[in-house]
Amino acid sequence: MWTATQALGPMALVLPGWAWGLLALIGAWVLASAAIQWAAARAHALGEHEAPSCFRTPPLAGPEAASANLAFLGDLQRGVVDAAVPLARALKESRVDLMVSSGDFASHGEAPYFGVLLDAFDRAGVDTPVRVVPGNHDLFPRRSKDDTLGGAIFERHFGPRHWTLRAGPVLVAGLDTGADWLLDEQLPWLEAELARHSGVPWICVTHRPPWNFDDPERTAYADLTELAPFFAKHKPALVISGHLHDYRDETIDGIRYIVNAHGGDVHGLALSRSSFELLHVTCHESGMTVEPRPIERRASARTAWHQLLVRVWAERRKPLGAFLGWPADQLLRLVGRAVPVPRYPEERRHPDRETLRARRAAHRAATREATR
Repeated sequence: MWTATQALGPMALVLPGWAWGLLALIGAWVLASAAIQWAAARAHALGEHEAPSCFRTPPLAGPEAASANLAFLGDLQRGVVDAAVPLARALKESRVDLMVSSGDFASHGEAPYFGVLLDAFDRAGVDTPVRVVPGNHDLFPRRSKDDTLGGAIFERHFGPRHWTLRAGPVLVAGLDTGADWLLDEQLPWLEAELARHSGVPWICVTHRPPWNFDDPERTAYADLTELAPFFAKHKPALVISGHLHDYRDETIDGIRYIVNAHGGDVHGLALSRSSFELLHVTCHESGMTVEPRPIERRASARTAWHQLLVRVWAERRKPLGAFLGWPADQLLRLVGRAVPVPRYPEERRHPDRETLRARRAAHRAATREATR
């Protein structure tokens, strides 16, 4: 039987054992680096996935319809791994005319995370019309509080961040409360939309409700204090939100608020996960019925694999990930094929109101310039 000395000849004689150990360590580093960069390239390509047609299809119940079967999905986030397939089936079996996500649809406001979601919906065959209001997870990249970054990706896939839509006998209005201090322009616009649909019952969908129901004191969000007086004036039939961690159904000053908390993944991943919920609202000319329905999960190996790839892609921003991926990254840079590592200014707290206004004004100006 050959020994290492016989197989390698003179080289085995001139290199001590520690040198061979070092070469093996370097080889393992290079292999790990290649695997990391391959995964990052796949995740980066996933970020180019286009939104399936369900996000552009009008509601199946048009304005002339006497009734509409609506469904509302709470925070999905990473739960798309085992929610997309059963969700597609449940929407079809219940003949839902329109499903609305109340935000935190994706895990983070970066293209590969949206790619995981869009591919999962595409592969699951979701063909029910879907609309989305943005949540903080949709708007913000990891460790950033700049909503123009994820917001641009959101708008590319799902359209405007606030909108109204007629579905049968009701008007559904989506407001953007995912980031701070966004109501200044939205409420005058919404008032005009309600005047245009005068006499039509309406449902408002926001990511954050006016109050933090998770707090026993039910404290108000500082940037949403205008919402409750607006609702008192214009009387929505229902206000549906997400963001918080417990399902709530409360009537305050004559307005019914539902926190649709049990979406895909608001409580995080676990080895054993209970069912998630889809809130069904059936609207008739004479009123509406509300019913949360549990849906059993069914995992998708493809989506789980995509989540792993995106996790590797994101880890390259950290010191350990950058170190492990360095050899292949340097080689790819030499040939012009390096996978970019996006970096954003880290902000632990939301910027003040004026800073956000200036940031969004600059973003709008840049967007107008780019579309000329």
